[in-house]
Amino acid sequence: MQRRAHLIWGLLLVAALSLVQCHNVFLNSKEAMTVLKRSRRANSGFEEFRQGNFERECIEEICSYEELREIKESTVETNSFWTKYKDCEPEKKSRDAREDCLKGTSTCAEGTGTHYRGNVSVTRSGKECQYWISNYPHKTKFSPDINPSLAKNYCRNPNNNPTGPWCYTTDPQKQWEECVISVCGTNRTTVEPLLIKQDQPVKMEPCETDFGLNYEGKLAKTISGLPCLPWDSPSVQKFSRKDFMPEIKLQENYCRNPDNDGEGLWCFVSHPNMTYDYCNVNYCDSPIDEDILNNPAGRTTTEEHQTFFDEKTFGSGEAVCGLRPLFEQKSVEDKGEKELMESYMQGRIVKGENAEPGSAPWQVMLFKKSPQELLCGASLLSDRWVLTAAHCIFYPPWDKNYTTDDILVRIGKHYRTKYERTTERIAQLERIIVHPKYNWKENLDRDIALIQLKRPVALSNYIHPVCLPTKDAVVKLLAAGYKGRVTGWGNLQETWSAGAQNLPQALQQINLPIVDQETCKSSTKIKITDNMFCAGYSPEDSKRGDACEGDSGGPFVMKDPDTGRWVQLGIVSWGEGCDRDGKYGFYVHVHRLRKWLMKTIEKFGSS
Repeated sequence: MQRRAHLIWGLLLVAALSLVQCHNVFLNSKEAMTVLKRSRRANSGFEEFRQGNFERECIEEICSYEELREIKESTVETNSFWTKYKDCEPEKKSRDAREDCLKGTSTCAEGTGTHYRGNVSVTRSGKECQYWISNYPHKTKFSPDINPSLAKNYCRNPNNNPTGPWCYTTDPQKQWEECVISVCGTNRTTVEPLLIKQDQPVKMEPCETDFGLNYEGKLAKTISGLPCLPWDSPSVQKFSRKDFMPEIKLQENYCRNPDNDGEGLWCFVSHPNMTYDYCNVNYCDSPIDEDILNNPAGRTTTEEHQTFFDEKTFGSGEAVCGLRPLFEQKSVEDKGEKELMESYMQGRIVKGENAEPGSAPWQVMLFKKSPQELLCGASLLSDRWVLTAAHCIFYPPWDKNYTTDDILVRIGKHYRTKYERTTERIAQLERIIVHPKYNWKENLDRDIALIQLKRPVALSNYIHPVCLPTKDAVVKLLAAGYKGRVTGWGNLQETWSAGAQNLPQALQQINLPIVDQETCKSSTKIKITDNMFCAGYSPEDSKRGDACEGDSGGPFVMKDPDTGRWVQLGIVSWGEGCDRDGKYGFYVHVHRLRKWLMKTIEKFGSS
């Protein structure tokens, strides 16, 4: 009986299961996975599921894309790993060789070398590589934030370039070039080195001292290839000679330096856009800090302010330059002034702070019309003239070649984005004059440009000119350890992106110590000239900060403790990244180019 009961219950159970299966013949996804689940390779325990061991199956044995896709469970991760995996050619390697390749520790190239992690930093033609984090001299398209393998300025292959690892170069005329990397397990390299034809050594002529004041040669052609006009010709006689030194003999049409121009020899030329041009001569270095002044630095007597420009050509403002209406003219100090003054007595802005409204009334914003955006910083010299960096206007590696129709000048600003109706003035440009010897092709030497406004701008509490430096002020203030101030609306931190989240709302300021010239030169492989100086904190300093992208063209100012006036010693020019250890920001040495400024303003200001 008991046995029969068991049989009846069994038949009823079978019938019930049949009815259920007829009602739903498809398995749900959970049931399907239990049936279709692939039998994985025999790794020990739960090793397959541990973080960092997802690729182990493809190291232990050769795996397919489908197997990898199941492991990764993400198309993006799968494709990224698969590219690297195939580049390592796993079918040709032992298990250990596969692992080394995939770890990315290889100092030789496999396939296209996407896994290469060596420290080669020169290209096949011998050009130094640009730092991946930097946008000078070329704007980069690959972010070290996204791709950590883009270390320092080492050759890498972030875009799977078929010819192997490459880098951006420090040559402004060559954006990028491949590097010569050894191919693993062979005697080959990814590309062959380019043999640069060595020119025959040129016998260097002796350099001219004192910027050619004693030159008696017969050079009669300018750096632009224009022939010089005779000094006694009628077309030359009409020009002013008030600054000419009588002891300089002006012979025929030979290049001379009768007004002690800091740029050296020059002559008058016949050209629709220029009255004079400089001559190409090799000059000896003449650091200003070697000059001896009649009155040594450090005195405390009040000095009388000297004016140098004719108001008819320069405009108004020079007599009151550097005396801020809301500060010096009210005997009020700003919050960062004490730090600057203490640095004197003791003998682009990253990690800066918000400036006080009106504390930098000479700050100018160069604003691009289309698309509408911040272009660069600049500074107000008078109610008619603005000073900025030449690379803000013209720089072919960044496709920059702006005209007066492309740019507006915004003065009296404090906030970056909003229009400040009560304080701000927007001015149109009459002309832009870039220094004729601006060297964008090599090192941004003479990175300086003048902008003449269409109409004078009204000075106010928030619009006020800065002073240009005298020789006395330069020798007194431009010394290692003394601090100057940089202002601007540039990036708040070194970043690959200049998005709104990295740009400040208000004008930023930072006080930076000047660095001695030898340290400046040893910090970079770019050629440094006497027309530049650098500033910033050393790795050992507890404080940090730097100018950054977007601050370019803005002023580096110092307050003269004797006159109480703010003087512009420099223009923000270039740097290799922002606030990086062992790297400094480089600035145009304004006083070195003062004579060019005076000549240019005198010529165009009267037209």
